[in-house]
Amino acid sequence: MNSPATIRKAEIRLTGLAPLILALPLQAAAQPADEYTRCVMELVGNAADDVTVAAIRHACEADRPTTSQPEPAARSDGGGATPLEKRLAMESATDVIPFVITPHKPNYLIASYNTLDYKESLFEQQFKENVSLKNAEVDFQISFKFPAIRGIFNTRTNLYFSYTNRSFWQVFDRADSAPFRETNHEPEVWLAIPTRFRVLGFDNRLLTLGIVHQSNGRGGVLSRSWNRVYATFVFERGNLAFALKPWWRLQESRNDDDNPDIEDYLGYFEFLTVYKHGRQSVDMLVRNTLRDDYRGALQLGYTFPIKKHVHGYVQYFHGYGESLIDYDHKVRKLGLGIKLTDWL
Repeated sequence: MNSPATIRKAEIRLTGLAPLILALPLQAAAQPADEYTRCVMELVGNAADDVTVAAIRHACEADRPTTSQPEPAARSDGGGATPLEKRLAMESATDVIPFVITPHKPNYLIASYNTLDYKESLFEQQFKENVSLKNAEVDFQISFKFPAIRGIFNTRTNLYFSYTNRSFWQVFDRADSAPFRETNHEPEVWLAIPTRFRVLGFDNRLLTLGIVHQSNGRGGVLSRSWNRVYATFVFERGNLAFALKPWWRLQESRNDDDNPDIEDYLGYFEFLTVYKHGRQSVDMLVRNTLRDDYRGALQLGYTFPIKKHVHGYVQYFHGYGESLIDYDHKVRKLGLGIKLTDWL
């Protein structure tokens, strides 16, 4: 039998909850639960212990239906969540929910056309037969990540693993059974360290330190691979965000190195910038060797809405290293398709 003290504590709890219990049906009658409310409730029940209420609010606001009222300008001074803040909040609030895959790089599918011919000699050398590669093909990228360890040393630092697959499909080459010209595999592991300091009017929001392996899983003269350690500095200012990513290659023995001069074409860093306006965004990726003989690469992208969770995507690439097999061969191509997830 419960003691008088236990009964008294229960009465106090019920008394304290009574106003809330009574208010719930009144609130439901006055304002039915919308998608935003359901989103908040779901994330509260599933998010990790270190996720803040503000992160959950920002994550759910990222998908909140827009109204006819003009959208307020995004600011990073606490007056509104910027696109980068919403992306980080969404990841923080959802990446521990079971059966939810968190995107890493953009996921897309595009039909592309290369105005410069692809290099066929290596394929002919490998397969001992004539090879005729089509300038038109289908490119797609699948990229996801998951947290391995959250809150390292009781800080906001997390350890992540990710995998990115980028494939180039000769779908229009019916004579050769539509083979994949190239597939690049890119697993990586890194530390994500939230930061907060300002440089030239831009807020540094994130520092990552990691190691990445990239290869095409082939043998013979078509084999390509390299390993790098890198740091990424992510900055934002309102709707504009950019990331500077320098790297250092982990050298292999001369006998095992399939592409000893890859840094002469892909350089020692890349610069990514993204500007988001509503559901549209433009992005630019630049790699350069910082030498007189320009190699490197330039990639431009434009994303526009089609449906709620599907966007159209236009991509232009010019330079070296679009794929590992083309790291030393210039490519100039234009692609159009759909994008399922974006940078922001």
